[in-house]
Amino acid sequence: MTDLDQTGERALVAQVVDYAIYGLDTGGHVSSWNAGARLLQGWDAEEVVGRSLSTFYTPEDRAAGLPGRLLARAREEGSVRDAGWRVRKDGSRFWADVVITALHDDTGTLIGYGEVTRELSDERAANLELEASEELFRLLVEQVVDYAIIGLDVSGRITTWNAGAASLKGWSTDEAVGQHFSLLYPEADRAAGLPEELLARAAADGRAEHRGWRVRKDGSRFWGDIVITAVHDGSGRPTGYTKVTRDLTEQQRLEEARTSFLAGISHDFRTPLTAIRGFAQVLTRTPDDERGRDLAQRIVANAERLSGMVDQLVAHTRLRAGAVRIDPRPLDLAVLARDVASELEAALDDHQVRVAEAGPAVALADEAAMRRVLQNLLGNAVAYSPPGTVIEVTVGPVAGEPRVRAEVADRGRGIDPEDVEVVLGEYERGRRGEADGGTGLGLAVVRQLLELQGGCVALRPREGGGTVVEVRLPVA
Repeated sequence: MTDLDQTGERALVAQVVDYAIYGLDTGGHVSSWNAGARLLQGWDAEEVVGRSLSTFYTPEDRAAGLPGRLLARAREEGSVRDAGWRVRKDGSRFWADVVITALHDDTGTLIGYGEVTRELSDERAANLELEASEELFRLLVEQVVDYAIIGLDVSGRITTWNAGAASLKGWSTDEAVGQHFSLLYPEADRAAGLPEELLARAAADGRAEHRGWRVRKDGSRFWGDIVITAVHDGSGRPTGYTKVTRDLTEQQRLEEARTSFLAGISHDFRTPLTAIRGFAQVLTRTPDDERGRDLAQRIVANAERLSGMVDQLVAHTRLRAGAVRIDPRPLDLAVLARDVASELEAALDDHQVRVAEAGPAVALADEAAMRRVLQNLLGNAVAYSPPGTVIEVTVGPVAGEPRVRAEVADRGRGIDPEDVEVVLGEYERGRRGEADGGTGLGLAVVRQLLELQGGCVALRPREGGGTVVEVRLPVA
């Protein structure tokens, strides 16, 4: 190397400010000091040259002989790396990453050492914070008792088991870890391949949710709500799954009791209602008593209204209990709409239902469920529209989506704009319908039935007055 090269190299080292770079003689005393060392450690070159390397170490490290050990290792191994606390001129400390390299002349004789020091205080603080956060999260997961939280490897074998899992399922951590998670399922579900199906869904979609019976160590069962989530490393490679289970046995029992109760109520109501309606219809045919016929017709109308309310309660309860089974098949919405309108002809009063086709509308849907949806929507349109008005049903494709739609438009009083979302909830009628009576379940049942089929429902005001209810379903 020429003198010019050596001069340029020394100038480069001297001016580096992101790293403290300095030379040490064979005894470990500072022989050179760059700008980065001055900025990081606080001493000027004139103050520090000739000082021992131990000047930059904490009293504890000096007492333990760390500076001498590091020089000895560098001498024996060529270089040594260390991370730890170092001391500035003002006595403050910083976390440093240090590399000490032994320097030799052309004959191999040791002539000193070079040390490069980089401050890592911010990185250390971030790592400590991350470690503390991870430890807190680990303790939180381990000690939660209201939820069973377990880890699974990619094959479905249990890798972690928290206190909630031990409390809910009965197995200790030692008993559970290493077992396949299918041991938590009833025999019928294992035979049907449900555990593997849930893992496959979680792997494909990121998560899988399921409710059903689960098994404890003692063989007893509980109704569990479970969510399985796929876990990936930083490169996106799958590393396993987390499974969170909540015991909903009491809620399930209450739901079943409510379903049973409403089924009984439905039967007990329908029997007298059928009798009342039958006798009233006989009275409507009395030729000489116009007043009596009018009263009888009112009795029939109210009996039918009450019967419809009972039907809504039962339908809602069955949906909440998960007792409604959906069988999606290709279904022509225009044909179904005309069929439902024909069935309801006697209840339409002076209204007309007009079905228009804006294009093919063959949905992948359950016929019984969609019949109920259209009955509810047409029934609402009749109830809230002036006599003699036309209720328009328009079916067709949804532009740019693999869906079809059915719109039911009336000329009624409309829905308050602030209630458009509210009225799709349970037992909600909106501000303009508070005095109408009824269960407030018609649109909730519509929404629930559509969601079961992968569909949705939305309401909007109709230009010129009234409401448009739009139903969307997957195209067949």
